[in-house]
Amino acid sequence: MRSIDEISAVAPDALTPGDSTPGLVREVAFATDRALLVRVTAGARIVSGWHHHGGREVLGHVVRGRVRFEFGPGGRSTTEVEEGGFFHVPVGLVHRDVNPEDVPQELIISFVGDGPLAVNVGGPEPG
Repeated sequence: MRSIDEISAVAPDALTPGDSTPGLVREVAFATDRALLVRVTAGARIVSGWHHHGGREVLGHVVRGRVRFEFGPGGRSTTEVEEGGFFHVPVGLVHRDVNPEDVPQELIISFVGDGPLAVNVGGPEPG
């Protein structure tokens, strides 16, 4: 049994499957009462399904590739994050992740708050 006064580690091949959204694979490294640390991967030119993260805010880092987030009325607003960059997705924001590159994408994301990891929806509010 581990003491709570120890630092724990997880090998890259020992992550557990997390709730996914079409086009994205989520693997959980750590889960606590208030946060999840997750690796997200997507293939080249993948566009995820529309989703939000319930009562969780998202803090992320682009390890490999580049990501574009589409959100807002009609999904017409975008934010692009280059490799090495960081991003924040507010609580409840309906969005989708786009890999605009011809190479796979890898993100490390912290989900902070309560509720489901992903809530898949039909799309953003009409614009």
